[in-house]
Amino acid sequence: MKPGLRTFTQLLAVLSLIQMSACSPAAPAGSDNAKGNTSSDSKGADNGQVVLRVMDWSDSVKSLRDEFHKKFMEKYPNIKIEYTQLTVDQFKNTVITAVKTNDAPDLFPVPTGMKLSTLVKDKWFQPLDPYIDDAFKNQFIDGTFQNGTTMVDGKIYSIPEAMSLPSTLVFYNKKLFREAGLDPEKPPATYAEFRDYAQKITAAGKGKYYGIIEGGKQSNRWLSTLREWSSLGGSGLNGNSPVSLATKQPTYDSQAVLDVFGLFKGLAKDGSFHPKTMSISAPEARALFAQDQAGFIIQGAWNVGVWNKDNPKLEYGVMAPPLPESGRKGSIPVTSSGAWIGLSANSKHPKEAALYLKEFYGGDFFQPKRVESGDSFSVVKGVNEKYAKAPQLKAYYDIVQNYGRMIPDPSVRNPDTAAVFSEFKDVHPDAGEILSAVVAGAMKDEKEALAQYSKQLGTAWNSAVEAAKGKGAKVSGADFEFPNWDPMKNYTSEDYKALK
Repeated sequence: MKPGLRTFTQLLAVLSLIQMSACSPAAPAGSDNAKGNTSSDSKGADNGQVVLRVMDWSDSVKSLRDEFHKKFMEKYPNIKIEYTQLTVDQFKNTVITAVKTNDAPDLFPVPTGMKLSTLVKDKWFQPLDPYIDDAFKNQFIDGTFQNGTTMVDGKIYSIPEAMSLPSTLVFYNKKLFREAGLDPEKPPATYAEFRDYAQKITAAGKGKYYGIIEGGKQSNRWLSTLREWSSLGGSGLNGNSPVSLATKQPTYDSQAVLDVFGLFKGLAKDGSFHPKTMSISAPEARALFAQDQAGFIIQGAWNVGVWNKDNPKLEYGVMAPPLPESGRKGSIPVTSSGAWIGLSANSKHPKEAALYLKEFYGGDFFQPKRVESGDSFSVVKGVNEKYAKAPQLKAYYDIVQNYGRMIPDPSVRNPDTAAVFSEFKDVHPDAGEILSAVVAGAMKDEKEALAQYSKQLGTAWNSAVEAAKGKGAKVSGADFEFPNWDPMKNYTSEDYKALK
């Protein structure tokens, strides 16, 4: 082992000092800082009213959600909405307890890190099919309902919250660009240019602002950035499984990954990171960026709605992740819109719950207003084209169309792969934690750490596959390999059929 490299045990001790919290790649609507909040009366309804309990973590549209509930109850006075909003972590722990005690809400999302098929097997949810008609189903964009994501054994159990978009594009401050002598209409295109721009912005700031800011205490943000930026360089990494689509192994020490590490290591060496980076969350970083304290921030589309509402004077643009000097060899991985809200298996009000979903997705208020606010793109046909007004949101979408490609999903190919994820025990420190340690200066040489992580990850993954098989799942390692995947093309339903 090289002298400058800390052992994994030492690194874990360092990482324990860095507070980490969860953000949602699959929750696409600003779920990284929702505060526990309950609307309406939790004590039962009078005069024969049905109390419909709804719980989730959608903080970025809290005011719109409250207005939607008010309009819904005015339209349907026999139904009283009891809405509880929690953080992602609070939600997961709360709903697990609620299900175990037979006290689950009528409508609630699939918790992050859990698979719909597993929860259906464990009798968390019941199918929506008996309560929704073809007219309701046909209003969604193609691919919304498919086995392995929102359906299990041909039945619909869940509906996505919003269109799935990558969360690692770059927002940049045009005002700070001008002050640093940079053209705000020509953002950097390569790693070298990105580092140079960040350095110039930092120098111009003289301690008032810096080149880049991140929510450094959230390891998931580092991991998402590493996967998606390295994928543009050909790594094949993505969030659907630990297996690289390029190498067919859990490879986190490829050259494309090391190139991303080199960029961030250089930014740290230059002093381009805002000094608060490693001690703040993504929402805190988002707020400081809006106060003109950094030139760049890596974030998701949900920031557009928040900034345009709360910081109307902020001058900012959106750019694609920079490319390594070797050029583009892949695409940003785009996943199909995954499972979100579902109907509790023990709900006593399934018809009222279905009515709520029909108004939520098909009514004339919530979906149009959400898209119009700049929060996210809808999974309902025609809404985005008609109501997307924010230029930054349109730019974000256009960049994804250019640089993003739909990737294969093992769960669509074989729903039994969910059993592997249930058995899988992740390895720590993971690649995101290693990257955060490099930026924090806690690690000097990441190459050996990434090689060791890849080896341990492979062992853990193979063990999970064997454990799932041992419990009767019809799976193999081959279910996570896609030989007909092309990093520059969308993976389609025809590609899945070609594997059979």
